[in-house]
Amino acid sequence: MPRLDPFAGPGFNAMSLLSKAVEDDAEFPLGLIELVKLRCSQINGCSYCVRTHIDKALTAGETQDRVDNVATWQEHEAFTDEERAVFALAEAVTLISDDRVPDEVLDKAIAELGEARTQQMVWIIAVINSFNRVAITARIH
Repeated sequence: MPRLDPFAGPGFNAMSLLSKAVEDDAEFPLGLIELVKLRCSQINGCSYCVRTHIDKALTAGETQDRVDNVATWQEHEAFTDEERAVFALAEAVTLISDDRVPDEVLDKAIAELGEARTQQMVWIIAVINSFNRVAITARIH
């Protein structure tokens, strides 16, 4: 049973609006956005969000193979160089307290995506990490 109601109060509505604004502006396929959210949720250990983004990724047209192998993005042949840059950025931002965001990760993302799309992805990653933290704190499963 949840210890807190993460949907109560204005915070959830505001985060939902931010999430929609960020995604509406993003120049990425919805399936990739959902895979990024899935990967961040896996790293953070948010089982609620993992389940949610698996379902959303599949609904957005992602294959079961890509969903199943998002954790092995570095070596799995289903991911492009651009997608690998996205996942590297997602992992670095999610684990920011470990080593900040290494210059080579950010430089690679900018080289693959361009500055504007890199910034879009940073916001997508920031929002899902915020949702993960609220869900984990509330103990929703």
